[in-house]
Amino acid sequence: MNFNKKLFALLLDVARGDRSWRRFALDADISYVQMRKLALMQQENAPRLKLIKKIALVSEGGITADDLLFCAGTSFERDETRLPVSSSSLKQGELFYEKFLSLSKGQRKEIIDFIDFLSNR
Repeated sequence: MNFNKKLFALLLDVARGDRSWRRFALDADISYVQMRKLALMQQENAPRLKLIKKIALVSEGGITADDLLFCAGTSFERDETRLPVSSSSLKQGELFYEKFLSLSKGQRKEIIDFIDFLSNR
């Protein structure tokens, strides 16, 4: 698998929450320049495991190290028990769909591209 810079940048944006990029980099104990390169899709090579772990430790929005590793092109064993299907999961799906419909056409396309990317892994 290859490093998907765009998806990695999207995950970083969610992971930083309401913090500035500088604050997010400081919280993760990595350089601001490194963080901005990743956020602006200017880094050609995938970040190393150590950097991904640092980012994951301070990530918000439910972004995990596995999410970041996947976008970085690193394979990992899937744990099927992580995604139990329950009535609350179904309700979350309905809420997601409502939010999805409220997005702009361009934003919906990015989400669809992301889903296609994930389904092909």
